[in-house]
Amino acid sequence: MEYKMLESRGQRSRRASKLMWSALAVGAVVLVSAAFSVRSSASPALSSGPVRTRSCRAVRVNALGMSRRGLMTGSIALSIPAAASLVSPRNSEAAFKFPGEMPKDLGPRGDGSLKGCPSTSNCWSTSAPDESHKAFPLTFSKGKSEAIADLKEVLTSYPKEGQKINEKDIVDGGGWRLIKNDGGYFQLEYESKKFGFVDDVEFNVLDGKVTYRSASRQGDSDFGVNAYRLNYIAEGLKKKGWETPGFPLTTAAQR
Repeated sequence: MEYKMLESRGQRSRRASKLMWSALAVGAVVLVSAAFSVRSSASPALSSGPVRTRSCRAVRVNALGMSRRGLMTGSIALSIPAAASLVSPRNSEAAFKFPGEMPKDLGPRGDGSLKGCPSTSNCWSTSAPDESHKAFPLTFSKGKSEAIADLKEVLTSYPKEGQKINEKDIVDGGGWRLIKNDGGYFQLEYESKKFGFVDDVEFNVLDGKVTYRSASRQGDSDFGVNAYRLNYIAEGLKKKGWETPGFPLTTAAQR
């Protein structure tokens, strides 16, 4: 009898343990799913002036007035024990990072063009065929080598601590990295301060113009981050005598 009672207690203990680990696993899935739908806290409007606009998802609010960002914060509190074994932090202030995978088809095509954009609203490209993602090449009337030097100077002048939009919001607060600098082709990664989301950015200097692409690896909305970044770079080149048609860029999330 005593043996059977001990066996029963052991079975109950094993079932309780399985239930606990199942709950932690579900919490981790909620965390990852919620994090992929959030990009950045920056959403204020750009400076006044003529702008190009396109549609973009706004932050959704539920009946309790809680945004998806608020829901994700609650999920994190419940899921940290399980998520800690799933995510490997990289060097930044973000404790949990979701850099995503770098696309394998980046780089210039034979005609100097770059990769286009997916259907999501977090990408700009001079190769995009549709108006919602289309950007115009940056142009110059100087030698190609001088143009490459201009572009490199502007790119490397981008604040490592991120671009401050207002008193509260910073774009690319996780810093940036120059991945490739090859004969006028520049590939960079920009990282968000919260959760370490990574955007891939490319510039390719041709005769008289530069093609470019700025895109988030994950999610749908970017809260205007790619536009803020490109506007900063275009403004720096404009001060060097370049033409920047179509700028400043903006999205509905910034208004």
